[in-house]
Amino acid sequence: MTGSATAFVRMTTHAAGAILAAAALTAVVTTAAARPAQNAVTGIAAQPEQTPEQVRAERARARLKDNRPAVDRAAAEQAERPPIDPALVEFYRRTVTELSDPAYEGRAPGSVGIEKAAEYIQAHFKSLGLEPAFPASELAADGTEVITPRASFRQPFGVGEETRAVTTEMAVDGEPLVHGTDFSVLAYSGSGQVNAPVSFAGYAIVSGPGGYLGFDPDTRFEGRVVLCLAYEPMDENGNSRWQQEGFSHHSAMTHKASALIRRGASAVLIVAPPHAKDDRAGTLETVDSTRLGRPGLNAKSLSFDAPVVQITPELAQRILDRTGQPDLTLDALIARANESAVAMPVGDDPISLHVEMGTESTQAFNVGGVLPGVGDLADDVLVIGAHYDHVGYGRRGSARRDAEGQLHPGADDNASGTTGMMLVAQQLVERARTLPPEQPRRTVMFIAFSAEEMGLLGSLHYTKEPAEPMADHTLMLNLDMIGRLDDEPLEIGNLRSARDLEAFAEPYFESSGLIVARETSVGNGRSDHASFDAVGVPNLFFFTGLHPDYHAPGDTADKIDAEGGARVALLVADIAAAYLTRPEPFTHRRAAEQADANAGQPTVRLGVLPANSTRGGVLIQRVFPDTSASDAGIRPDDRILTWNGEELRSVEDLRPRLATHKPGDVVRLTIDRDGSTIEAEMTLRPIE
Repeated sequence: MTGSATAFVRMTTHAAGAILAAAALTAVVTTAAARPAQNAVTGIAAQPEQTPEQVRAERARARLKDNRPAVDRAAAEQAERPPIDPALVEFYRRTVTELSDPAYEGRAPGSVGIEKAAEYIQAHFKSLGLEPAFPASELAADGTEVITPRASFRQPFGVGEETRAVTTEMAVDGEPLVHGTDFSVLAYSGSGQVNAPVSFAGYAIVSGPGGYLGFDPDTRFEGRVVLCLAYEPMDENGNSRWQQEGFSHHSAMTHKASALIRRGASAVLIVAPPHAKDDRAGTLETVDSTRLGRPGLNAKSLSFDAPVVQITPELAQRILDRTGQPDLTLDALIARANESAVAMPVGDDPISLHVEMGTESTQAFNVGGVLPGVGDLADDVLVIGAHYDHVGYGRRGSARRDAEGQLHPGADDNASGTTGMMLVAQQLVERARTLPPEQPRRTVMFIAFSAEEMGLLGSLHYTKEPAEPMADHTLMLNLDMIGRLDDEPLEIGNLRSARDLEAFAEPYFESSGLIVARETSVGNGRSDHASFDAVGVPNLFFFTGLHPDYHAPGDTADKIDAEGGARVALLVADIAAAYLTRPEPFTHRRAAEQADANAGQPTVRLGVLPANSTRGGVLIQRVFPDTSASDAGIRPDDRILTWNGEELRSVEDLRPRLATHKPGDVVRLTIDRDGSTIEAEMTLRPIE
């Protein structure tokens, strides 16, 4: 490494203070000395005022610590953390807080919130002067596609098709109703246009406990829209009569819709009894809330041949009022259904319903900026990556079943890594300015990946459609969940993805003053670096460990160790900066091992079928024509004893000797033929 490159790596970015510092910084770092004393037996902080939820969280945290990789804490804690610019800590704190703000809606792909996050990251890249990473496509006047390289900060990709309600129309007595207010189409609805009178079918449960039968054998609903109740028979307090807590599987709305449509219903209306003891009783379900992931429902494979909608109790009563029967109220029908099955018409006046279902692909975006390289190293690409998506309101991916529908801010997972990547970008741009203009250096791609939580989809897409050829990518550094460092080890995975990678990074581990664990508690396949590893790109994974708030509403910005996250980002920046000017690229261990194996592969062929002999040497069972062996006059049943004067004890000794020769080499052989020892010379032919 040249002196200028050394200065490039070690420089402290004081200039960043002018860019990032607020008028008054309020960064407060919690130290070990400030933490509550721990119980010597349990290891749990002594906090008498803790709630049961806090106690459970502490215990879960203790279990997670038990799974952390072992480190030599005594030696590591002797290291002193170097000073850090408070402006960098404040930038880290402010950015994590921004990206995990409720306005970003938990950053689920396809949401308004994740678009806000993409715009925020893109604006940061622009402010640093980074170039767009991805090509842009447009149609010319003649209809041909024109692709402009490095013209867009966005790389779009689809994340699967989902059911959508395209047409949602309903009217009673000709008066249009409001979708989302009066009624709501459900994910498993079919398409259809219906104008028909209404029947009531109680809970529409075919059979239940205690011999309950919901329908007579001859019950049919042809030409009728059927109104039924959500849940199952309940007591006066709104609790199930069939189950002590909650409601049983008999209450699944899909079962109700199936039973009614099998019996000829033209459409199904579902209304929730207002007094049911369930948090959802007062709200309308939607396409989103009833698609894949809800208990008992696979919305990708399940859809009916008729419209299925949920309506409000007010709308249900309005439909009943049209009969002119004062005693026909929703409460009265609920009371009857709680006692026994009900199937009856409720008037002959029709209602109209028009539903058209369709599918659309949710579009996600990787967001990327480029710091161009210089000179002979410019075609070599280093990727600094972090995923910026999370699980939104927890309907998919929440670690807590009871948290579906609640905001999952994703401060640690992965606003922390995204912020770290943005800080590394700022650092490398600043440090690059200190290099001589002609200093060769690699190109850096800073990429915020989307849809990681859905199966690494963003990084997988990038490796299939990279901004530069994948063969030119020689290192990927991935920051995922780096916000809970505190006094725990920084876990670093895949150090052995290239043979000399750990030795290269070691000096920067030491200078960081961090406790480093050279493996991760979650393995090496659960984040975006795995996509690069799969295609042979050396990679490192930076991670501060799981915690009880993982994929839960409690993953909030106030729990982030901002100084720790900033220090992790600075370590990544140091490693990246050193690699930018390193003359030799890293080679993935699989490629290196294959190269070693190929180097030992023979390029010449004898043309014999060999075997081991009980008397030693290599027994020739067969000699193929027009080969090295046939040219040398070797015969079947010959036993080769030596090769260029070295003893051959078995067939296993033959292959390594072949690997040392090239076509045209002449070797001297000693052969036992029918008890006589003869000498022969053989000119080696190439493998054809």
